[in-house]
Amino acid sequence: MSDYDDRPNWREIDRKKDKSRHYGRAEEKGQTKHRPDANRWEIGRRKEALDRLFKGEKGTLEHDKLLNKIHKAYGTNSFIASIKAYADKYGVPEDFSTLMLFLDSGDQGYIIMAVDKLREVLDNLSNRQREDVKRKLSIIRMTHKSNDIREKAEEFLEGL
Repeated sequence: MSDYDDRPNWREIDRKKDKSRHYGRAEEKGQTKHRPDANRWEIGRRKEALDRLFKGEKGTLEHDKLLNKIHKAYGTNSFIASIKAYADKYGVPEDFSTLMLFLDSGDQGYIIMAVDKLREVLDNLSNRQREDVKRKLSIIRMTHKSNDIREKAEEFLEGL
């Protein structure tokens, strides 16, 4: 029975564990047990704010509203007006989806601007996006009323 008497009881084991440097000290110092990047949401918000700051004029909420207005107005009578409002204020958009909408505008000036911008950003596009551009421009090449637009689409497709 003496073997059992020398063995520490559970209370003593817990006390020793509490005194250990490796166990339970983070809460006492005001730290958490989590990794340093535990608050990812806050880090993401900071990164987004910095990205907006470096975008300059295109990082404002007004820019986002005009951009969303183009996407929401697609297929309505106000589509060309929303494209015109955006293009007058910010020029040609840089994102792929809006450039594709510019190609659907039917206005010769906006289509030419969009094709030129697509030529600039072609290297940054994914394979799927490149295929979408090819399809859209081949349709424009076959169906558009303007010879200038058809020629511009033809030149673009030959360059691919």
